[in-house]
Amino acid sequence: MTPGSRPIGDDDIQAFIDGRLAPARQREVEAFLASEPALQSRAEQFRADAQALRAAAQLRRPEPIPASLRLSEVRRRRTARTAAFHRRLAAGICIFALGAVLGMALPRQKAEPPTARPQMTDAVVAFRAFAGRAGDAVEVPAAQTAALKRMMSHHLRQDVAIPDLSGLGLVFRGGRLLASDEGPGGMFVYDEPAGGQVALYVKTLASPRKAALASRQDGDLVAYFWFTGELGYAVLGPSGAPAVRRAAEQLSGTP
Repeated sequence: MTPGSRPIGDDDIQAFIDGRLAPARQREVEAFLASEPALQSRAEQFRADAQALRAAAQLRRPEPIPASLRLSEVRRRRTARTAAFHRRLAAGICIFALGAVLGMALPRQKAEPPTARPQMTDAVVAFRAFAGRAGDAVEVPAAQTAALKRMMSHHLRQDVAIPDLSGLGLVFRGGRLLASDEGPGGMFVYDEPAGGQVALYVKTLASPRKAALASRQDGDLVAYFWFTGELGYAVLGPSGAPAVRRAAEQLSGTP
């Protein structure tokens, strides 16, 4: 180093490797490295590697800008999207206007109310599922009437009596506990003189209501039903069996 020059540091050596030193400082660093053979060898190797990398970078041809990224292409796509949006907007306005005109021109039709579900459908389903099948009609036979009454009353949370319909020619066979579309339910099954079966279906109501005796037909089955507040009842049986209507009138108190 020449008198008055500053000491050689790591920044000087890195600048020497990168080729960024001024000529005077370059000579000072070279003189310093000449006195440090090991450091000089490493610095020269790093310098050679850096020069090789720069040369390789200069030999690589610049790649053309992809067509999709060129400014002209970006502008073209933007213009096309804007035009498409305006076309869709115009089409939407036309469709809306046409709908408004047609709505004013065409006569308005009243919307049909949804078809109400027939009442006591659960009773009809239960009768067809159990009363029509001799082996499955009852789960508690008539011989256990007292037990059936206790079970049914507990199930419905109401004191339920098992009607005696022998005066109408109906023979009590037994009953079973059921679940209805509104809560707990049950069914008492009777044999009628013609060989068919008649059933008294009873269920708890989700909301208390009262209704007089009414009926519904379901194929060859007829159901007479009424509501007493907390409970709903239905007497079901073959359409041609007179005992069905008479039993319903007797139990509902209908004259």
